[in-house]
Amino acid sequence: MRSLVRPLHALFFLCPLALAACADVEDPIPAASIPWADCESNAALDCGALSVPVDYADPYGPRFDVPVVRSRALDPDNRIGSIVLNPGGPGGSGVQLAKIASFVFDPELRSRFDIVGFDPRGEVDSTPAIDCVDDLDAFVALDTTPDDAAEEKALLDQSQALATGCKDRSDKLLRFVGTDSIVRDMDALREALGDDKLTYLGFSYGTFLGAIYADTFPDRVRALVLDGALDPTLTNETMIEGQALGFEAELQEMLAWCAGYSMCPLGMIGGAPSDPTAVYDELQAAVESAPLPAGGRQLGPGEFSYAVSAALYQPARWPDLADALALAADKGDGSALLDLCDGYTGRNGDGSFDNGLEVYYAVTSIDTATASGPQAVKDLAESVKQKAPRIGAYLPYSILPSALWPVKPWREPAPVTAVGAPPILVVGSTRDPATPYVWSEALAGQLPGGVLLTRDGDGHTAFLHGNECIDKAVIDYLVNLNLPEEGTICED
Repeated sequence: MRSLVRPLHALFFLCPLALAACADVEDPIPAASIPWADCESNAALDCGALSVPVDYADPYGPRFDVPVVRSRALDPDNRIGSIVLNPGGPGGSGVQLAKIASFVFDPELRSRFDIVGFDPRGEVDSTPAIDCVDDLDAFVALDTTPDDAAEEKALLDQSQALATGCKDRSDKLLRFVGTDSIVRDMDALREALGDDKLTYLGFSYGTFLGAIYADTFPDRVRALVLDGALDPTLTNETMIEGQALGFEAELQEMLAWCAGYSMCPLGMIGGAPSDPTAVYDELQAAVESAPLPAGGRQLGPGEFSYAVSAALYQPARWPDLADALALAADKGDGSALLDLCDGYTGRNGDGSFDNGLEVYYAVTSIDTATASGPQAVKDLAESVKQKAPRIGAYLPYSILPSALWPVKPWREPAPVTAVGAPPILVVGSTRDPATPYVWSEALAGQLPGGVLLTRDGDGHTAFLHGNECIDKAVIDYLVNLNLPEEGTICED
């Protein structure tokens, strides 16, 4: 999930009753199919596009072409079916994950399954794609811990400009890029792949996709792995507060690691021993006071907060963050921090952006109810600042565009039920900053037969991060439908 993690009403769905009831509705649309061709970069991969209705209530109206990539099973004679992937976001590319399947996934999975990734409707390579503004630099640079009326006005103006730009340029799409529509696309993809039931691996926001799919089509589920779960009962405010506390705690973990590691550059600033936490606090205050030069650009508090958050997703990035903070503190050079920010926000070398941030707001703003106005967001920010004064304090104002969004959410926060679905595996990490562990506990408790597998460790998500206990349990479930014993904890 991208929320600063890139950070979920009445139902305007084809079926006017509960989502689960729609599983019994015969869809008045042609059978889904994908015209496959070899990918230009790799003949071992198949590339194609799935054509789906923009509005499932108008199946013969305008269409989205959704990019799809398939890495074919290595042992076709023993092939089980397909594993459909979503890496999170909203805005993450399943296509890119499928393209590196041979490097990422265990040979057992690659032998028994086609690995299939898709880029959800509205993302940059779908046709059409969400488009809101030409230049996101001003939005990314916003100081989301405003100290005066001018900074508050800048936040409101830029957030309104983003929301208005999305309406002006993508109005006909905005209602139809939410998770309620994407799960219909996933079911069309399942059909096009020839699978009677869906096998799915979703990370972060991808867990919400999986949960809503199970709620909508419980009888079409074979196996779902939901890693780094979202809790469908949360509002945008409660979600962002949980993330703020999570990132604050992870920053403290990172600084404590640095203090105990003799080679950490934050322990030696200006040629003298230093306290990493004190260095961080002084640097953050300096950036709040005046931007740092950064290779012909500037690093302000907005870019600083994105950079730090990006590196806190995985402990493997902590050394990169320490190096970037030390360069800024010791040399007054913000360029390494700005590189972290650019990678996270999707800024290209020529100054253009991908549409990941725009997609993030387009999806989350209608997936989850948000405060009705700026004052509610300001009140939340003041409350969170007392609990998470370092990096966590920057997050609450990131939901301001959603509070101003021109399209109402398609749902109210509520538990999923997925009545009739088989057991589903939820994976949670105890010190996950982006999707706190309590969310995984909550989702597993909502799903009938939901089983929670726990990784005791730092970082976002658990599968494919080198924990053999987690990886074996997930693979056994996907291949053999064997669930780990309830209460299983895997130590990092």
